Amino acid sequence: MTTRRADYPQNNERPRHSLTNPLKKYLKHKLPRPESIIDSRYLQFMRPWLAHPRLWHMHRRAVALGVAIGLMTGLIPGPIQMLLAALIAIPLRANIPAAMFATLYTNPLTFVPLYLLAYQIGSQVTGHQGPVILPPDLSFSVSGLWNAIPELFHWFVSLGDTLLIGLAIQASLTAVAGYIATLIIWRIVVTRRWRGRHAKPPILPDNP
Repeated sequence: MTTRRADYPQNNERPRHSLTNPLKKYLKHKLPRPESIIDSRYLQFMRPWLAHPRLWHMHRRAVALGVAIGLMTGLIPGPIQMLLAALIAIPLRANIPAAMFATLYTNPLTFVPLYLLAYQIGSQVTGHQGPVILPPDLSFSVSGLWNAIPELFHWFVSLGDTLLIGLAIQASLTAVAGYIATLIIWRIVVTRRWRGRHAKPPILPDNP
């Protein structure tokens, strides 16, 4: 009986999922755990929808879409960024941990420069020539930031439509860039692992 060549596993052939397993394990270790998200008191009303497995699947497109959603919602003022990221990720079947984690790029140290950048973008689009209104001085403590919320709100309002237009453009560009960058980085990691495995010389059996 003749056995076809294809019936034997080739030494240089690896299942595709085996190349991405270390990357998926790394992401699972770095991203928020599903249990911590599902058990959050702010997301209790979403528990029936959070059970869908695709929302936690470490697929490159699901993760990339989650990153894009998080980068976009991260520019929304207020403490509801993660909640909005999860709400948007559910119907789009994006990776929820990636979406919520990506919102963290805005924080007390970065949101003022990001908003000033958005204001400059809006000024270029609308042709607004007015002087830039600087934000209020912030105290980097819980009580200081909490007391500064009304002042920050008035600052946002004072920047008007110029800021809103700039934020919309900045959020869209950031989301697209994050989506593409995630796909590229994922592909680079998988390609390097594939080349690393194929670069190893095959193990020959010892002669009897």
